[in-house]
Amino acid sequence: MEINEKLSSAIFSVGRLIREKMRVDCAGDFTQTEIEALKFIEGNKNSTMRQIADYLYIKPSSATSLINNLFKKGVIKRSGNKKDRRTIYIVATAKGLKTLQKKYKTIHKTISNVFVKLSKKDKENLIKIFSKI
Repeated sequence: MEINEKLSSAIFSVGRLIREKMRVDCAGDFTQTEIEALKFIEGNKNSTMRQIADYLYIKPSSATSLINNLFKKGVIKRSGNKKDRRTIYIVATAKGLKTLQKKYKTIHKTISNVFVKLSKKDKENLIKIFSKI
């Protein structure tokens, strides 16, 4: 098997494992995409729908549906732009920040369990490799 085939196979295997563990460990009323969107909103004050869609690599229509779900769950709020009424900013609520903190604790624990067989040095090397990409 060629090196690039081995690499792609390994990447997909690890990706599947992480997605499955996240689905089981982080199961609940939020999808991974919703959590990732909430993390982006928390880190980028006054996010717009376009910014969220671009960050998640999804269509604006999908971002609208995602944001509507987060709004219904009470973890974000919408606020208008006084200079441009067409622009709506998305901001995390206190409940959203609390939810994000709780979910990320679970995510960090899950990631730790997935990579438990790697030494600290291996993990540091993996981070260096991912950073190069």
